[in-house]
Amino acid sequence: MHTRRMMIVLVAALAGCSGGGSSPAAPNTPGGQTLEVTDAAVSSLARATTGWTYYKNRGDTLLKSAGSGHAEARLRTRYNALAAAQLDASGRVRTGAVFPDSALIVKELIISGTLNRYAVMMKLRGSSNASSGGWLWAYYAPDGSTQIGIGGKGAACTACHATGIDFTRMNDSHP
Repeated sequence: MHTRRMMIVLVAALAGCSGGGSSPAAPNTPGGQTLEVTDAAVSSLARATTGWTYYKNRGDTLLKSAGSGHAEARLRTRYNALAAAQLDASGRVRTGAVFPDSALIVKELIISGTLNRYAVMMKLRGSSNASSGGWLWAYYAPDGSTQIGIGGKGAACTACHATGIDFTRMNDSHP
């Protein structure tokens, strides 16, 4: 029943982000309750097409950095409104930023000009799937299917991301 309630909240959030340029939303944790999300719900939020702010305020793709653990050759990183509030005027993550719950960061990973998958970080400290810093981590295919789910707690991600600003690495990998 708890998961069903969360899905209703997420469906409402998705419905609100489909028009008017509103930003993709994610669930808050009201009253300190733990609200669980599913991979399907996080994938849906990550694949929303409107309301995003891009890293450095640019929607073009970037070459992956030499130290990147992502296999894809190019990337594009975008932030929902809560995450974008932690960016400075040039679209870079502010030094010392701490992302709030429901912040959503999506990295589109691209090979030969084709979207290969999404690397997703969603801040939800009250989730049982949250790892270091309160983040959920996942990889999703363009069709929304799960490649590496939030249940893995970022096992393949957190070691590299621990050195970033609140576990984000765009500033040091793409200054």
